[in-house]
Amino acid sequence: MSTESQILFNISIIIQIILFIAFIILVFVLTGAVKKLMLKVDSLNDEFTNFKVKVDPLIEDSKQLVRRLNTISEKIEGNIDSVRETVDKMRGVIDEVIDFKKRIQEKIEPPLKDTITFYTSVVKGIKVFFEKLREGKKSKKEEIPILPDTSSGLNEKFQSDFDDINKELNEVRKKLEEMKKV
Repeated sequence: MSTESQILFNISIIIQIILFIAFIILVFVLTGAVKKLMLKVDSLNDEFTNFKVKVDPLIEDSKQLVRRLNTISEKIEGNIDSVRETVDKMRGVIDEVIDFKKRIQEKIEPPLKDTITFYTSVVKGIKVFFEKLREGKKSKKEEIPILPDTSSGLNEKFQSDFDDINKELNEVRKKLEEMKKV
C-alpha cells in the first residue's frame, strides 16, 4: 500500500472515530432530551389525572341536571297536554251552554211575547173602559176614582196606596184627553 492510501485510510479511521464520538454524544443528548420529554409527559399525565378528578364531579352534576331538566320538561309537556284537554272540554261545555241558551230562548220568546201582548191589550182595554166610563160622567167635573173604594175593611196604608194610584190614573186620563184634543 502506498502512503497515500495509508493516509487516506488513517483519515478515514479518524473520520469514523469522530463520527462515532459524535454519534455517542448525539445518543447521550437524545437520551437526556427523551428523559426530559418523559418527565414532561409524566407531569402532563399527572395534570390530566388531576383535571379528570376535578371534571368528573362536574360531569356527574351535569348529567343529573340534564336528567332533572328532562323530567321537568316531561312534566311540563304533561301539564300542557292537560291544559289543552281542559280547554277543549271547556269549549265543548261552552258550546253546549250556548246551544242550551238558544233552545230556551227559542222556546220562551214566543210565549213571553204573546203574554206581554195579552197584558198590554188588557191594560189598554181597561184604560179604554175607564175613559168611556169617564166620558159618560164628564158632566161631573170632579175626579172619578178609578179603583174601587177600599175604605170598608182595609187599613189606612192600603187606602193611601189606592188613593195615590187613583190620582196617578186621573192624571194619565187628563193627559190622554189633552192628547186627543190636539
